[in-house]
Amino acid sequence: MSVSQRVLAIVSAVGLTATLASCELAGGSSSDKAGASTSASAPKSAQGGASGSNGSGEAIESHTTSIDGEAGTVSLNSVSGTGMTVTVMFSVTNNDKKNDMWIYDSFSDGDDSVPQPSGKASPGGSTNNADGLTLIEPSSSNVYRVSYDSQGGCLCSSDLAEYVKPGQTIALQATFSGVPADAKSVTVTIPNGGTFNNVAVSR
Repeated sequence: MSVSQRVLAIVSAVGLTATLASCELAGGSSSDKAGASTSASAPKSAQGGASGSNGSGEAIESHTTSIDGEAGTVSLNSVSGTGMTVTVMFSVTNNDKKNDMWIYDSFSDGDDSVPQPSGKASPGGSTNNADGLTLIEPSSSNVYRVSYDSQGGCLCSSDLAEYVKPGQTIALQATFSGVPADAKSVTVTIPNGGTFNNVAVSR
């Protein structure tokens, strides 16, 4: 992602006003939209007894995957909105019975630059975070990137320098700003986890 595409926006979220840097790409690219077509069916929400259920909430949908060479499951647990802010909760489970799973940069966009209030970016950031998620609002097909605050901090799970033990599930999150306040459903793409289409936004 080009850092010049990140823009600053001001939003209010549950009594806390924060300055956020969020990326919105009108229409998105063909690669962003691959597998992200809007379904005409009712938006998906958390289902009782769904696979991947854990302390972070029941899974809306789960995808099997391989991370760090180990078998795993990435689950989308919730998509909640307050005003123009949407927060995605997801989790990763290590399905291997013997080996630890290293998730350091598995959910990053691979760009270690840090957005600045001036609209430019500075080097020296990190890729061991969950800023690689994207969100598509179907009515406009706009693609949103994970937000950053005015200090250059990712509003997402960061410092992922830990191992997921065999059978362990870790909950993670990412926040997006500038999403239309009336958005009822979105499509979420998680690196190494795939695309989750037509997910209801809980408000």
